[in-house]
Amino acid sequence: MKVRCPKCGAEFEAEGGVVTCPYCGFQIRFGESRTFTYPLRVEDPWKPLVSFIRLQRLSPNDVEWKGQLVERELLYVPFYVFFVNVRGMARASSDGLVNVEFFNYITVPAAEGFDELISYPLPTRGRRYFDGRVEGRLVEKTLSEDEARERLRETVQDLLGEEVRRHFRWGRFVVDVPDLDVTPDGLVYYPVWRVRYRYGLLTYRAYVDGADGRIPYAEFPIALPKRFVNFTLGSLLLSFGFLAGKLLLPHGFTSLVGSMGAAVAASAPSLRRAFTLRERASEHRLLSEIASEYAPGEEALDAIRRFWRANL
Repeated sequence: MKVRCPKCGAEFEAEGGVVTCPYCGFQIRFGESRTFTYPLRVEDPWKPLVSFIRLQRLSPNDVEWKGQLVERELLYVPFYVFFVNVRGMARASSDGLVNVEFFNYITVPAAEGFDELISYPLPTRGRRYFDGRVEGRLVEKTLSEDEARERLRETVQDLLGEEVRRHFRWGRFVVDVPDLDVTPDGLVYYPVWRVRYRYGLLTYRAYVDGADGRIPYAEFPIALPKRFVNFTLGSLLLSFGFLAGKLLLPHGFTSLVGSMGAAVAASAPSLRRAFTLRERASEHRLLSEIASEYAPGEEALDAIRRFWRANL
């Protein structure tokens, strides 16, 4: 049968199975039971992207009209799919030991440069056998399955950390993963739009799912009025803490430290947003904007610790 190489576009005769292009050397696997793909259903990535960005509470309302699409490229990114069953333990200084467990499918990109897509959940429907024919650029594998397993362990620890954080609240903890049962479930070439757009003077990156329109990763600008509101709020909180500390100073130095520490913790998230030009968001991961509402920022906690060390 006649085959078109998805990398260089050359046509040649092949029998099927594992085929190597005689022109560029790219390896193509036909009819392999563990190699899959998904059909492309999203032809225009800009519409779902701007709709998602407008939902972010810090984004400007006019990004759909003032944002300019700079580049869009359809990639078929290779993913290793693993079924993971893991049991671990979390240690905290105050709450002791807690058992944690996770079992689910996890994906790891089989190519460098796609760290934002680690553990991206693929749809449960629409998967089909990969025959080598794609509508965009087929990204070649650069990571072996063993290398993907190493990244998988780090990803599992992060996922368990998110679960443990719900239990330990704001405390510090350490997660150990002694038992990691991993079963490979195949290789998937998945359609992903890589997008770059400009808003104002800066350029932002994003990925758009080519199969169902989800947003695995997106950078977006923070609207100037919203940055000003955050700056005002943070400054007021700091000023209130300073004034309260002066009033409480006759009652002891500890009252001053407690007042200023509380003011720093309360104002840090607002001040961080005021001086940040871009934020990140995702439909499947806990990134900076969502995490800042879920728990106090590490910068606020570190500021409190430095304040206590300097004054005690």
